[in-house]
Amino acid sequence: MDSDYRRGTAPFLVGFATTILLISLFFIYYVHKKSSYVPEKNIIVERMDDGAFSQLLVDKKISDNLILAKITVKIMKILGYRAKFGEYALPHYVSLFEAIKVINSGKVVIHKITIPEGFSVFQVMKRLEENEDLRGKIENIPREGSIMPDTYCFKYPTTKQEIIFMAQKAMREFIQKEWPKRSSSCVLRNPNEVLTLASIVEKETNIEKEMVAGVYLKRLKINMKLQSCPTAIYAHKRGDRLGHGLKYSELTINDPYNTYIYGGLPPAPISNPGRASIIAVLHPEETDNLFFVFDGVKKHIFSKTYDEHRRNISKVRRLKLSEVR
Repeated sequence: MDSDYRRGTAPFLVGFATTILLISLFFIYYVHKKSSYVPEKNIIVERMDDGAFSQLLVDKKISDNLILAKITVKIMKILGYRAKFGEYALPHYVSLFEAIKVINSGKVVIHKITIPEGFSVFQVMKRLEENEDLRGKIENIPREGSIMPDTYCFKYPTTKQEIIFMAQKAMREFIQKEWPKRSSSCVLRNPNEVLTLASIVEKETNIEKEMVAGVYLKRLKINMKLQSCPTAIYAHKRGDRLGHGLKYSELTINDPYNTYIYGGLPPAPISNPGRASIIAVLHPEETDNLFFVFDGVKKHIFSKTYDEHRRNISKVRRLKLSEVR
């Protein structure tokens, strides 16, 4: 009887083992085969249960069967692979196994946004609004000069307002660190004045910043008007582009930001200055020069008197001396 029992169970066990083997081989094949996934955008994995995650895999064509997707998710979860919140970049035709593996890794997509030196708040807001990877609305418009130009890294679901907070924090920390280390030649009274003059230097030049800052500080010291073209442009456009070369007639706009009309510093910064311009104002070159003009190639020509300045302009711009105002 025992032999009959063994003869009866043996085929069953063989068949059962074969079935398990075939199912296992099919499962291995299924989870490793190429999918129909073609990325249009990165995949956003919200905080969701297994069912919703399985449905996402089907919706994205990483799996072509919801039941098999659910089984795979359950098995992978037992093995320690869990869906983690975030944004993921998956390759074309990614397999189900690799997709779950990547999403379990937590290696989310890192985006970048660059705020160039000298951007006004108007320009910064425009750049943030145009960025499709940032979420939310800008709730609080920052003050001019409060944003540190830099490249900021972020991940989903960072908001536009959070980038502003990051940039403002960077500016506050930099000023707090550098202000106490200012040289004696920086005669400005507080960090806001530093940012205001640095914003002018930033818009005025990319080179010889320390000397340009020294010229402006010298003018302030003797109560001479700064007469900076970028301030006149800001008076007209409040941070937007002028769209043409500044005309002589536009220097007469009656606006507190126009340093051709009003003495001293403007009421506030005219841009968001970078670190180099801030350092230049905190550590300017001591100079007796009161004027400068760019030579059109690689440097400025500095002068102590207006007559000398006029001659320099005449040479640089190839004008008759009588044509230089």
